[in-house]
Amino acid sequence: MVLDALLTLAASFLVVGLGFCLTLHIAARYVLGDVPMGNALAGFAPAAVVLSLTLAGQPITAAVLAIVADVLVVQSVYEVSYRRAGLITLVHFTVSFLLGFALQNLLALLGTAPT
Repeated sequence: MVLDALLTLAASFLVVGLGFCLTLHIAARYVLGDVPMGNALAGFAPAAVVLSLTLAGQPITAAVLAIVADVLVVQSVYEVSYRRAGLITLVHFTVSFLLGFALQNLLALLGTAPT
């Protein structure tokens, strides 16, 4: 039972983290141009914040702290000003929201398909 919960948590973190890494890379390429792919691993930081605080029942706090963590990590990893890091973060969360919204609607649509 505990192993199942830990496996579910690890899989959720991996999926959310990889999704944030993908969307962070898209945002950084949009704002900065050509950037190294390895820098996108910074997407795991806001994913850890979002997942841990959402599981603790604090979704609003999770969103705010994830934005702060994203700005700090982007500023550090991409070595840009806080203003540019804020722009990358804005694009990052916009792309993440749009991708999540599209995937949610796709899954809802597939759930209504006849079997």
